[in-house]
Amino acid sequence: MKRTLILLSLFAVPGMVTSCKCEAATPSPDNTASVAESAKSPAEATLLRIEKLSKIMGVPSSIGIRAGFEGKTAEMEKLSEEELQFFCLGAALAGRTELVMQCIDSKDESIADVALGAAAAGEHMELVHMLLEQGADPARGLMGAALGGHMGIVQLMLEKGATNYNEGLVGAALGVHMDIILLMPEKGATNCNDGLVGAALGGHMDIILLMLEKGATNYNDGLAGAALGGQKELALLMLDKGADPNDGLYGAALGGHMDIVQLLLDKGATYFNRGLEGAARGGHKDIVQLLLKKGATDLNAGLEGAVERGHMDIVQMMLDKGADPNDGLFGAARDGHMDIVQLLLSKGATNYNWGLEGAACRGHMDIVQLLLSKGATDYDWGLYWAARGGHMEIVQLLLSKGATDYNLGLEGAAEGGHTEIVQLLLSKGATNLDSALETAECRGHTECAELIRAAMKK
Repeated sequence: MKRTLILLSLFAVPGMVTSCKCEAATPSPDNTASVAESAKSPAEATLLRIEKLSKIMGVPSSIGIRAGFEGKTAEMEKLSEEELQFFCLGAALAGRTELVMQCIDSKDESIADVALGAAAAGEHMELVHMLLEQGADPARGLMGAALGGHMGIVQLMLEKGATNYNEGLVGAALGVHMDIILLMPEKGATNCNDGLVGAALGGHMDIILLMLEKGATNYNDGLAGAALGGQKELALLMLDKGADPNDGLYGAALGGHMDIVQLLLDKGATYFNRGLEGAARGGHKDIVQLLLKKGATDLNAGLEGAVERGHMDIVQMMLDKGADPNDGLFGAARDGHMDIVQLLLSKGATNYNWGLEGAACRGHMDIVQLLLSKGATDYDWGLYWAARGGHMEIVQLLLSKGATDYNLGLEGAAEGGHTEIVQLLLSKGATNLDSALETAECRGHTECAELIRAAMKK
């Protein structure tokens, strides 16, 4: 369900929003408001909500948010572009101005949008103004300020031209800020269904009832939010309103809410395979077993979900029941699960090139080397993904193994904004400079674009 992407869309983190061209835990059933009650500051309360929601949604890269929030810079240079977005989000939420500016300067100017949303959520007005001067999008600030409940910053973003009132409504509903919830329709928010989803995910019955009173009718999305957040009472309300029980099954299974899974099955849910995928991704073996008994048959989807989060016991179960080990190899390699990669290979996986691309994408040198030793030969696509992720050692390894499509590598480096790799591939003889320049400019990588322009003049 697309509305479960609320968390990252609030801050415009790539992989959850449209780009110019390898963007790929168990929550307790309490709501996001109660999670934040023990916070020492409004910014920490928002951090706790984000962490809660990210766990529910199964967003592994979100672990970097706390590192940024706490200012742990030691590993910053090793972060991929996607990981840096989360790190910067945390830093901005904590108001770490110098660190935020370092993030913006190091990789991608679009990080300013992410930072603005987080700075607004953390109520860091000086940083908010600084980011607006950098050209950050006020719409991102509106969503963050609505989530954090900061009316002054909400008003500032509106004055600066933000018009994404419906998204502001989502943020305010998630953060339980009634004054902002009421303001958004006055300004032009027309889709109370957006507020319904945010409130259902957070478990806020009063806001749910308000959204229903205001005309929200998308009970299916409301059910999906309630099921994902473990809100059984709200799930029952949405079902009573006519929601399709199938729309909640994936989220309930992903979140590990057995009581809601059983409720939905009792109400007639039949999307067993979708539920199986969610349960496998969430690591909930009991729900996996239940859905298999109910008739789930898509073992490969279950395998891929379990692999993605490193749930070895469920991976083994899917393989024992007949899942194709090749279907898990890319995800296991991409996410660095060496033990699962080795298991899949022992079970007959032979799609070494596909695994190579996954490992190169995220910079897992040990897995790259293993797959090369097994027979992976698609060095050029491995080069593209390694270049895009900024993994110089893997780039050099693949070049030494015989990668020759320097243009493909240059495209990846330009897309990822990695100047050293751009320089290397230009020196190797990359010639498709027009395309690479367009990519670098589209992604906001000005230093890469300058390098490519200089090469065009030679």
